Amino acid sequence: MECVAREITGDKKLTLGELIKKNREIVPAPLDTVIEKMWGFSSEQGRHLQEGKEPAFEEVELLVGLSASISTYLARKSPKFKETGTIDFL
Repeated sequence: MECVAREITGDKKLTLGELIKKNREIVPAPLDTVIEKMWGFSSEQGRHLQEGKEPAFEEVELLVGLSASISTYLARKSPKFKETGTIDFL
């Protein structure tokens, strides 16, 4: 999601949360907050796992599915998608 948001905004340095806050037009409220919370949850439960604490399969599956849907949504809002009709630029 962060990579797609960076591609859309052209800002290659900000985090996903920063990109959403700075570019409110790419995701309507309150979905922007949902994405920020989802990203925080995945960071806490997935990227920075505590030793011995493994995420449940159902949670992982939910996050992967949501991430795929949100990434597709963001990519389709991209000017490049609107020009070419594809999301191959990613």
